[in-house]
Amino acid sequence: MDVGLRRCIFAFLCIALITCTGDDVDVDNQKIIGEWQVVAIYNSSPSGPTLGPLAGEIISIIFFKNGTFEGTTSANTFGGEFSASDTHLVIEEMITTEVADTVFGQAFYETFEESRSTDTGFSEFELSFQEGSRLHLEYQSFKFLGLQKQ
Repeated sequence: MDVGLRRCIFAFLCIALITCTGDDVDVDNQKIIGEWQVVAIYNSSPSGPTLGPLAGEIISIIFFKNGTFEGTTSANTFGGEFSASDTHLVIEEMITTEVADTVFGQAFYETFEESRSTDTGFSEFELSFQEGSRLHLEYQSFKFLGLQKQ
């Protein structure tokens, strides 16, 4: 069996196990629960360079009440565990397939590396809910992911 196929099957099984575990936990911030699409990556400053998806490209994330999440980029699937308060989102664990992704997909994954705390090893973001159904996940004091609720 091809190594890439084995990785995909392994990742799928891990995501299935994560999303099927136990009872709901108390995620402090219920506003984050649901499906979101990444619409922009502000990788310099709010007024600086912005990276957006190409036509038809979607990065989707679903946050569940039980403290797990799953999602897809154009080429990969991912999932893991999170916690959220009124002001912070912490990605405590993330697994993903490892197929070469688009520029937008690669930039998305890089945000999780760049937001990783040296103290905890977790990816940490400040939550900022915008007007309507928009969300900013800020890291490094000026970089952020722009998400739209689906």
